[in-house]
Amino acid sequence: MTCAGCARKVEAALKVVVPSATVTLDPPVASVTGAAMDTLNTALSTIGKYRLSAFAPAYVPPAELQTSALKTYFPLFLVLCLIALAAFAGGTWMISFMAGFFLVFGAFKLLDVPAFADAYSTYDVVAKRFRPWGMAYPFVETALGFAFLFQFQMHAATWVALVLSLVGAIGVIQSVMRKQTIKCACLGTVFNLPMSTITIVENLGMAAMAVAMLAMGV
Repeated sequence: MTCAGCARKVEAALKVVVPSATVTLDPPVASVTGAAMDTLNTALSTIGKYRLSAFAPAYVPPAELQTSALKTYFPLFLVLCLIALAAFAGGTWMISFMAGFFLVFGAFKLLDVPAFADAYSTYDVVAKRFRPWGMAYPFVETALGFAFLFQFQMHAATWVALVLSLVGAIGVIQSVMRKQTIKCACLGTVFNLPMSTITIVENLGMAAMAVAMLAMGV
């Protein structure tokens, strides 16, 4: 299991057999009594390659979380670098960067909105309490990108970008401080990016850019 969505899916499958079953992500443990292991694993086989064992081996995080930061976050670095380079072709660099950032990041999230909402709800302070916000976020982000692209209602769009970045940073900071091993949903669920200080820098960097634009009277 790599995210809270996985844990919920596994728990739901086990509850079909044992209504009192509970599942935790970190550590990845299922508490189930009163059913044969084969019966439980048969139930799990309907939702993916999940299996229970009576004695859990020593927990080892997914291999991709143990690789170097550069290799792990290469997709994120690549996307950000390409957006930054493309922004030079626009008028004002920061406006063009904002447009590219929100359009590209929103597009990745739109590829699988329910999966994004599941991943986002594991750390965002709003989405974990109000799931519809997680479902709406990709559309809001994409709309914000178009607002910057066509320079529509720039002052309002910049304020929205600032609020989204700051609120998003709160959940990320809390998760990193708790040392939770969860998946970052900044690029949707296409890439398996772990939550880290790099995600904090991304959120606070966008907030700082929004503040700079407001200070310049955008």
